[in-house]
Amino acid sequence: MSIIEALHCPGNPYLQHYRKTVSRFPGKMECLMIGQPVSPAAASAWKSWLQARRSPILLTLVGLFWASLYTYPTFMSPYLTELGSSPLMTGLVIGSYGLTQTILRLPAGILSDHLRNKRLFIIAGLVASVISATGLYLSREVWLILVFRGLAGVAAAMWVHFTTLYLSYFPVQDTPQAMGRISFSNNLGTMAAMLAGSFLAQIKGWRYAFLLAIIIAVPSLVLSLAVQEERPHAVPGGETRSRSSLRAALSIGSDRTLLWTSILALLAQLVAFATVSGFVPQYASDLGASKFELGLLSAFSLLPRALAALLGGSLLARWFKLRSLVAFGFALTGICTALLPLTRDLAWLFANQFIGGIGIGLQMTILLALCTRTVPVNRKASAMGFFQSVYGIGMVAGPTLIGFLAQQFNLGTGFVMISGFSLLTAVLAILVL
Repeated sequence: MSIIEALHCPGNPYLQHYRKTVSRFPGKMECLMIGQPVSPAAASAWKSWLQARRSPILLTLVGLFWASLYTYPTFMSPYLTELGSSPLMTGLVIGSYGLTQTILRLPAGILSDHLRNKRLFIIAGLVASVISATGLYLSREVWLILVFRGLAGVAAAMWVHFTTLYLSYFPVQDTPQAMGRISFSNNLGTMAAMLAGSFLAQIKGWRYAFLLAIIIAVPSLVLSLAVQEERPHAVPGGETRSRSSLRAALSIGSDRTLLWTSILALLAQLVAFATVSGFVPQYASDLGASKFELGLLSAFSLLPRALAALLGGSLLARWFKLRSLVAFGFALTGICTALLPLTRDLAWLFANQFIGGIGIGLQMTILLALCTRTVPVNRKASAMGFFQSVYGIGMVAGPTLIGFLAQQFNLGTGFVMISGFSLLTAVLAILVL
């Protein structure tokens, strides 16, 4: 058992088996001598010190990681249209980002639990981000953009390891607050990247947003080498490694809480990737939005999403039932999506996306906090991989479905149908959570 695992359970008799001597740490407390049990107070102080050391590095890396993936999605649909892509093909390119995540997240989570190494996958995600951004910068063919956008999804698939590693720094009861902080960092990095990327696209051209992604991804890869992870060690009388069999890992989906939160997250991502991350930028472009205004529009969605993530996990969760917050988020998003076809002015579109962003932030923060709550510690990476693989289906289905509807009917019809999914899911959340 590692020091981190033991400190989750102060007073655990396994503490006396440590083969590491820690003679001094902040507060001038001396403990963890070989064979010497550690008091709950000493364990708590040591844990707090580790959190203070490790959390800022990983939180900073989270913001940079998502920034490297989001300097350009704000204008992806109008950019592809300019290159001659059909609405359906545009939907497929946008959906490829979710497809590769759906395929890889569960296997990556299982392999991470097997190897007991999350840091390796975080580094691999940054490598994929560098290659993806470079390929998008150099490509002018739609099929190549499809490939490299899919590779961006490979990078995003490693998000499971960021979340499980960060949550491992904290006791279980602090999960909602920790999830709120990491979601805030995620959204803040994404929002800053969208604004910077769209500004560059406005003054220099589309491709400079891809170049910015490269500039962010390369130093992020270097910073990822500084990420620390406490890996399990052998303990007499205990498990030597936290490996699960493939059958046990795959059976993780039988956990009721994990299964239903995953399904709800799938529907949340379907709506988000059909609208704000899919065809709302195209709709705004048709209304006359400039390249920078497209980035500003995305920021108007992400800012309330970040604030809702921070407040939803730390403050609102204390006052309201979690299922009520999730249902409210879906209802709010559904109403805003239904109103999109009636929005003919950019100012009203900005207001629509701001309000809808609150709903998205509440949904995903609470669902992320709930999904692994009832899962054993040694299977949390597998569980998070399952959760994110399932919701990745929505990231593929959303843009593909609305692209098909736009091609067969019109974009307004697509928005109305997508809003129906969100409103029905609000009811489902009340019933199953």
